[in-house]
Amino acid sequence: MVPPEVSQTVLKGTSEPVASAQYSWGGNMTLVQTIVETMVSATGRSPEELSPLHHVVDVDALESIFGPRGNGTLRPVTGEISFMYENYEVVVKSHGRVLVHKTN
Repeated sequence: MVPPEVSQTVLKGTSEPVASAQYSWGGNMTLVQTIVETMVSATGRSPEELSPLHHVVDVDALESIFGPRGNGTLRPVTGEISFMYENYEVVVKSHGRVLVHKTN
């Protein structure tokens, strides 16, 4: 059985994001920093006020799935991963777009 929050996440995915950012693989900021900064923009809270991101998603796995291979070549993966964080749905797309949707 699928938990209710998963079904709601899929249905809520069509709403307009309250914040978004473009992550650049190999850029100056990490994916974690990009997600946190996008959440700061969405919530108006400081990074210290947010719960630790690693409590809700394996950020190393996100980097491994979408990030470049060890030799620097890009992966031929397309798609997105979404997860719930602080009453928001966070969507990370394979091309680096990070979207934050309010779920309430």
